[in-house]
Amino acid sequence: MTEYRCTRNASYTCDCYGRDDITARQGYYIHAESEEEAWQQMAIRYPEETTAGFTVQDWSERSGKSITIFKVERDEAGNKILINKEGKKAITNDEGDIVGYED
Repeated sequence: MTEYRCTRNASYTCDCYGRDDITARQGYYIHAESEEEAWQQMAIRYPEETTAGFTVQDWSERSGKSITIFKVERDEAGNKILINKEGKKAITNDEGDIVGYED
């Protein structure tokens, strides 16, 4: 079995992180034989969201590694800013990977 990270594509109805930005969502971690099977498991949980669909990513290389949850904000120019639980802004490279935090 492979571990997949699945996120809902539809906007959340609550006023919470990730409501309109799916990159800010934590996702569901599902063990399945294929991406299609993982998608089907999400469809069972959220049948009303099958039209919007789900994003399914192979997460097996990341399995068992720590995950950091960020709050997402926007600066004056509309750029996405990631803030960790200590309130520090993440520094990212051109690919969007986090390479450090501002002091």
